[in-house]
Parts: sequence; C-alpha cells; structure tokens
Amino acid sequence: MDAKKETAAGLDGVTQMERSSLINPAPAGERQRQNGTMQSERDPETAKGKTSARKKRHPALRALLWTLRKSIVPILCIAAILGGMYMGYTIIGKRPGDEVFDIATWKHMYDLVFAD
Repeated sequence: MDAKKETAAGLDGVTQMERSSLINPAPAGERQRQNGTMQSERDPETAKGKTSARKKRHPALRALLWTLRKSIVPILCIAAILGGMYMGYTIIGKRPGDEVFDIATWKHMYDLVFAD
C-alpha cells in the first residue's frame, strides 16, 4: 500500500532521509549547517543585531518622508482630476487649453448643469 502512494507521489528511488526532509523541512539555520554554507547575512537572528547599527535620519528628513508617504494618494488624485479636466475640455470639448483653469469656465458649466 505504501509503495503505491510513494510511486503515485513520485517518491520511488528516494531514500528515507530525503523523504523525512521533504515532509518535515528543516528550518533555514539547520539547512545551512547541513549544507556546510555560512550565510549569516541572511539569517534573521543575526540580522537583528545589525539593525541597531543603522544610522538614524535627521528628524526633519523623517518628517518630510512621512508627509510624502501619507500624501501621495491625495496628490495623485488631484493630478488625475486636473489631467482629466484638461483632456476632457480640450480633446473631447475641442476648446482651447488655457480656458481649462479659468474659474469663469467652471462657474458657467455649473450653471448649465444645475440651472432650473
């Protein structure tokens, strides 16, 4: 019965030691020791000690980066609105591009849409 399962799974010709490592894989540190390679840079336990050696940024730079990270979505939304207004007014409406950012143009459109 076991031979049929092993053959169906494609494990025929695999030693018992290899089967146990396939079923229950060893953690990363043990695999490195088994292979004889030393990769301490990728080991998460030794990487914790290296993070404390990282330089801290200036508080003003940290505040600027935090502000930019938090405001990227609203900035992109405003850029999309302005780009859409320009493309819609000039390409679809076939009007001059300098009228797009004139407030009188949008007041007139508002009056056309919401007029009695």
